[in-house]
Amino acid sequence: MGGRAMKAKALSWLRADIAGARRGGAFAPRERTAAAAIIRAVRRDGDAAVLRIVRKFDRAGARPRDLVLDSRAIRRFARACPLDTRRALDLAYTRIREFHERQRPRESGRRDGRSDVRLVPSPLDRVGALVPRGRAAYPSTALMTGVPSQIAGVRQLVVASPMPRDGSVDPALAYALELVDATTLYRAGGAAAVAALAYGTASLGRVDKIVGPGNAYATAAKWLVSADVGIDALQGPSELIAVASGEADASVVALDLLAQAEHGAGAFAALVSDDADLLRGVVSALAEERRARVFLYRAKDLLAAVQAADEAAPEHVLLAGRGAAALSAHVRHAGAVFVGMRSAVAFGDYVAGTNHSLPTGGTARWASALRVDDFVRWTSRVSMRGDLRDLARAGAAIAGHEGMRFHKASMEARA
Repeated sequence: MGGRAMKAKALSWLRADIAGARRGGAFAPRERTAAAAIIRAVRRDGDAAVLRIVRKFDRAGARPRDLVLDSRAIRRFARACPLDTRRALDLAYTRIREFHERQRPRESGRRDGRSDVRLVPSPLDRVGALVPRGRAAYPSTALMTGVPSQIAGVRQLVVASPMPRDGSVDPALAYALELVDATTLYRAGGAAAVAALAYGTASLGRVDKIVGPGNAYATAAKWLVSADVGIDALQGPSELIAVASGEADASVVALDLLAQAEHGAGAFAALVSDDADLLRGVVSALAEERRARVFLYRAKDLLAAVQAADEAAPEHVLLAGRGAAALSAHVRHAGAVFVGMRSAVAFGDYVAGTNHSLPTGGTARWASALRVDDFVRWTSRVSMRGDLRDLARAGAAIAGHEGMRFHKASMEARA
């Protein structure tokens, strides 16, 4: 049901409509099959395969030398970024950094007379970040993926972003990459970029982990390569479920829904409310935007609306109006929750400070927003000392039960 509809669907349709918009999840068999073929081609032919895909979908005249920009070239393009855009990106960078600084990993441990055991964080050596492209580049996503990498201390950040049709480099994207100390810009997107990052090419070394959002093909590719390289979460087409109570401003809620639909193919935007007048007001506000694909649902009460949103586990939940905002504690399964009429979801995309790289396709049931910990690996360090006889006896008893005689013997030898 689009914005032209004059009547909201029953809430029971919500799950079916989300499943249809998601094609059954973060990606469907069709995207998985296509991504697998692209991965095989890139593993076989490297940059040549990537270039074929770039020429097909992005820039027909792309040349091999167009694929990679180093940090010096990034700085050169960044100099053309307009001053007002620089200032806006500086503000966003500062707020994102201040929020993520509080996530800085810290060593933990326990020490007693017989042991010193610790869990020690260390930054990943090399990370690949996906920065998708719509009608323009997304410097905001470069900040969202780059800032936590920077705070974690990642040594090399490789950003993959599709090449535009005219072959240009967006100065705002270059400026954002400079802010986060990106070392390389690989000018490809989707499954081809994921494969190049995961397995390397002649011009690009393989990375330890791939983070960031993408289309359904990129998301399927991340899943497919996850046995060979780390991934953060499945971050496919964007989603919003807005729950609005009667006192919400229908015209403003409509703007949030339209902003979500603006993400393009596969985006899912829905409003759930128990108030018929509010739903009619939103339909009226959407009437002029006939191309917008927005779903409307009628709930028996606000609690049922909020519970339905929580069960769907979408990327974004907006609680608009005092009644809806009062039920925020009932939303546990969402990538991000925006509470109250003033909390536009778009603030989270740019300047709130939280990360906009979020789990989609219902994966918010177990997955989380991109954070500093995604750029860190943890090592246990164990140092035993003192009288170990009782620990050796206990360990040997367990090992003996499990039939591990050399485990048993190795501990007894220390006692």
